[in-house]
Amino acid sequence: MSLQLVTVRAVELPIAKPLVTSNIRIQSIWFLVTDVCTSDGAVGRAYIWAFNEACAKALVHTIEHLSSSVFDEDPFFSSRLWSRMWKASIQLGHGGTSVMAMGAIDSAVWDLVGKIARQPLANLLGRRLERVPVYASGLWITDDMQELAREAQALLDQGFRAMKMRVGRDDLQRDRLAVSTVRSVVGSEADLMVDFSSAIAKPYATRLAHALEEFDLCWIEDPIADENVADHAHMASELRTPICFGEKVYAPQGLQAIVNAQAADILMVDLQRAGGVTGWQRCAAIADAARLPITTHLLPELNVHLAASAPTGFYLEYIDWAQDLFENKLELSDGTVTVPEGPGFGLRWDEERLARHTVQTWEFTKCASRAY
Repeated sequence: MSLQLVTVRAVELPIAKPLVTSNIRIQSIWFLVTDVCTSDGAVGRAYIWAFNEACAKALVHTIEHLSSSVFDEDPFFSSRLWSRMWKASIQLGHGGTSVMAMGAIDSAVWDLVGKIARQPLANLLGRRLERVPVYASGLWITDDMQELAREAQALLDQGFRAMKMRVGRDDLQRDRLAVSTVRSVVGSEADLMVDFSSAIAKPYATRLAHALEEFDLCWIEDPIADENVADHAHMASELRTPICFGEKVYAPQGLQAIVNAQAADILMVDLQRAGGVTGWQRCAAIADAARLPITTHLLPELNVHLAASAPTGFYLEYIDWAQDLFENKLELSDGTVTVPEGPGFGLRWDEERLARHTVQTWEFTKCASRAY
């Protein structure tokens, strides 16, 4: 049994209204859905967030390049596959599209392995939890405080006991008012996280972080430019509120630099930027060695298995961008979700809906490639 075919679909999903952070405005959701197929017809599948159409195409070309390093390989040799892709990406650099393309292939391979073994991925990784604490990721930037309050109440009504909101208006009073509004709705018992989205200049980020201390936040996320680990370390040493940091660094090496600098109280690891399940597991080992909580970023249908198995796993980020692509949804109850029991990621894809929203498909084999 060996890997013979990689298929990638670019998928665009509409959203009801634009999603606004301090640095981006999201008009629609782009995913890449990657299938890996073996010589005997077994198929594994995973998806990654592709940001936009241009990024999706760049990622597809990188997946094509890296696929050549995994053909004819046994999917159970996941560490060897990861090393082969890492070596193949040397000329591209070990960041950006190269690591995210690794993540797309690696995650699909792990789904394949789970299906062959007839086990949920969490079981293969060493499951720690049956139900995973979850927070709702939403509450995008708006100047309508009544709308913000309604959205926070709606999340409570859905069963969430923790939620994350965005700030970054470059207006201290408006940002503070937004946090105060949400805190007044959810009360003191709910965990509230605030995301600065890596785009706020250090002077304002520092003033805002101190101004939000009174709201007893679970964490402040990505307060300043991600590449500036020293600034994060300085802020973490100054604040009572924990700093959550790490989603935009690449591969386990990027996370290790954060830990070495003591730049975070909570580590957030992005599955695709970590290099897939293999990379994420190595990040979880780094977090465990440092005795730091680790939390996930986006892709909840995949990440629930990682959160359930990480030794210092904290929260699962829940965002519903991809849920319409699946026939089965994550089961939310009293602030937790159940780990799916199906093999691999345990997802039942809605093939009709997936086809309807597919913009383009590519197939890569050892000898040829085609797009349609």
